[in-house]
Amino acid sequence: MPLILKRLPQFTMHLLLISLVFIFIGCSNESPEEAIHNGWSGEIEVNDIISKQETNHGTFVFFSAYDVDGNDKFERVGVALMDKNSDSDWELNDSTIDTVASDSFAAHHKILHIENEKGKVIEIPIAFGKVGDINISSVTAEVNNEIEKIEIIPINSGRYFYKVNAWGPIKALDKNGKVIDQYGF
Repeated sequence: MPLILKRLPQFTMHLLLISLVFIFIGCSNESPEEAIHNGWSGEIEVNDIISKQETNHGTFVFFSAYDVDGNDKFERVGVALMDKNSDSDWELNDSTIDTVASDSFAAHHKILHIENEKGKVIEIPIAFGKVGDINISSVTAEVNNEIEKIEIIPINSGRYFYKVNAWGPIKALDKNGKVIDQYGF
């Protein structure tokens, strides 16, 4: 019997072991961007991580993105709820993304879902968007049944806002508190 046939089961076992190692290494997401990209089946490319907020439900990641194919000219903004297992292992629990269709004020509210340790689904409302109009100095929304100012986050690609547990009408105000634009009732 040739030596190669004697060693074939051993080679096969080593090949299987190496394949399993590569599969397990490939299943972890090294960054929030990678987890979001993979969670959306590669349809979007994360442009910026605008903000991260750690809560008892996980880490909320606010981001801007574009379609991978480049055919869509509109920017998108989204919020992802993630678990950070380590600095190089992120897991996407739920996410939402919407188009920035207005150059002036693009606002959205969505609900993210997470299951608690008892198996009950918890709904978490989120208000988010982008501010383009330089006359808009603040944004408000209803947070826990009270109107609250939402921080506007300036970065190189624009001014953005998001707030966890926010709902109701999202209002864009000028420096005197006058409503310039509004999303929702």
